[in-house]
Amino acid sequence: AVLMEGIQAAFLCKAATRHQTTPHNKMLFATKTDSAAVVKKEETKKALVELIFQTPGNAPTPSSLTNQILKVVRDLENYCPTSDDEVLPKLGGNWELLWTAQDNQSLEWQSGPFRTWINPLENQAYSNNPYGSSTGRTDAVLPREIQDRLESLGILKTRGTEKQDSLLRSVQSVDLKNSKVRNVVTLQLPGDNKASIFVDVGFRPDQSDGRRVNVKFQACRIKVSGSPIDVTFPLGIIGPTGWLRTGYIDENIRITRGHKGSVFILCRSGSFRQDKSKN
Repeated sequence: AVLMEGIQAAFLCKAATRHQTTPHNKMLFATKTDSAAVVKKEETKKALVELIFQTPGNAPTPSSLTNQILKVVRDLENYCPTSDDEVLPKLGGNWELLWTAQDNQSLEWQSGPFRTWINPLENQAYSNNPYGSSTGRTDAVLPREIQDRLESLGILKTRGTEKQDSLLRSVQSVDLKNSKVRNVVTLQLPGDNKASIFVDVGFRPDQSDGRRVNVKFQACRIKVSGSPIDVTFPLGIIGPTGWLRTGYIDENIRITRGHKGSVFILCRSGSFRQDKSKN
């Protein structure tokens, strides 16, 4: 896919912080004048890009590769030119999900007494790894058993050929002015039809941690092109709540962790395709 092919050239930028579970822990920052730290950050980021580039389409990421990616994520979170008070402003805009997994070694996962019960609305990592299995996914959107089955039957295709773009898009739009997030997943169905799932989320900055936002899921909408299906489900009091913490963010890449131990790697929408076209 063009998106995945463009990652290697575009990923080399600035970023990362070590994942913290409390605001009292000290953070490690790579400053622009610390040349050794900058070099190390670039090397670590390049390693992450290369690993994500190896992930298979239309299949879970093998356990060994998942563990390698998570290890590099932890290493990359040790370096960041972005201070706490700059994280929230940088979150604004459109992002695409590149890869996600459940980090079984995170404190959030290990300390969650109800971690085996996961609401699929909360995120793709939960719905694909409901029991904390040690595999991640590049094209995560549906509960694992359902997605694997649909792909094996040829009903769902999330990755195109070498000359095609991805057939799935998982995009997140962050509206800072209205404190809203919209997650949109678009699937290519048999024929020319597409199905889109919209999940609207409200957020507010955490008062004790500048890298964290507290979230409340508000509504879910399902729409299928070429059909009368267009239904919105207000979630109200049953909407999941939680938090998301961004340990790494720069001009084109973001690493965010969830309150149940999930890890998300995202890129600015279109950034990799634009860089690819310049090469």
